[in-house]
Amino acid sequence: MILESAALGLLGGIARACVGLLKAMRNDVEIVWTYTAVTIVASGIIGAAAGSIFNSDAKISVIAGYIGTDLLENTYKIIFKKKQL
Repeated sequence: MILESAALGLLGGIARACVGLLKAMRNDVEIVWTYTAVTIVASGIIGAAAGSIFNSDAKISVIAGYIGTDLLENTYKIIFKKKQL
């Protein structure tokens, strides 16, 4: 059950990564592949946690993977900008 939730969370993270990669290519921004891989793995962990909390509901795991990755990216951007100031 947890592995299924993790896989679904990864699916959500991959969907979010594809959106980000398309946006980066359109804006001619350098893609950091290690960062992309870390966020996808993190989305799997977030999806597994959400699936175990909500009794392995598939929709929750996918949504948690997508939103969790988005939350991690935005938090990273906020922290990174504060370091530059």
